[in-house]
Amino acid sequence: MTLCMLPFILFLSTLGITKAAKIVIVPPIMFESHLYIFKTLASALQEQGHETIFLVSEGRDVPPSNHYGLQRYPGIFNSSTTIDDFLQSKMRNIFSGRLTILEFLDILDHYSRNCDMMVGNQELMNNLKQQNFDLLLVDPNEMCGFVIAHLLGVKYAVISTGLWYPAEVGAPAPVAYVPEFNSLLTDHMNLLDRIKNTVVYAISRLGITLIVLPKYEQIKRRHKVAPEQSMLDLIHGSSFWMLCTDIALEFPRPTLPNVVYVGGILTRPARPLPEDLQKWVDDSRAHGFVLVSFGAGVKYLSEDIGNKLANALARLPQQVLWR
Repeated sequence: MTLCMLPFILFLSTLGITKAAKIVIVPPIMFESHLYIFKTLASALQEQGHETIFLVSEGRDVPPSNHYGLQRYPGIFNSSTTIDDFLQSKMRNIFSGRLTILEFLDILDHYSRNCDMMVGNQELMNNLKQQNFDLLLVDPNEMCGFVIAHLLGVKYAVISTGLWYPAEVGAPAPVAYVPEFNSLLTDHMNLLDRIKNTVVYAISRLGITLIVLPKYEQIKRRHKVAPEQSMLDLIHGSSFWMLCTDIALEFPRPTLPNVVYVGGILTRPARPLPEDLQKWVDDSRAHGFVLVSFGAGVKYLSEDIGNKLANALARLPQQVLWR
């Protein structure tokens, strides 16, 4: 993790932040896996003497820690309408056959409504301004951080699970050999594959330009944030991009000088297995074993879907460890 953090620590020096910096983190209002990344980053920054504050809603279960502080605000989710309930309903709808794009649009709507509540909360914004932050960290999965950074007048950097907006960042992917996300293609494409990749790329760009960005443009106009700049300008204004992936897992693609891969940020040194688990591994030598991990989203699966997955895995000749 220390090596992964080196580019970011060097970036802080370029801002003139050579001593303790005060950093505000704006994570997405949902998806625990993104929060894990920011928590790890906050812990590493705290070890280097910096102070980090998470901007999280009152309805989100984020326990206090010695590694970071919490700035709570009244958001779209609360004790009666929780994030878990919302995401479980999305998973049920998707597995029952509802179009995934409709669920995505509903999530996007919740993102923008929550952003509108944050930016319009004068008490919250004034409190943040008084804290004189040196830097704001944004997750582009939810673009509200770009708006808040300009409202606070601070520099901002991005940490992302991937380069989801290559054209918007300023490094459009060559569709001839860089497969678009969700295209199910590789970098070895024939003519038909390249046509398909171009269509998927065009649809993605249209979706961002016509659906995603306008929602935040409305928030900017409503609250008079950086009226002379567009959302694209705000995205381009990020000082630094950290991608939580690795070039060994990505297809070769052009990036900008301020884009750095920090894959492996969540890894830890290997430790001996507990005695009972080591015995289980030793007993599975005949056919081997399979480690199954679906990430943080698995907790939103219904019991019925979970049982179907378990029954399917039980048919494998290997032993299965589902964590």
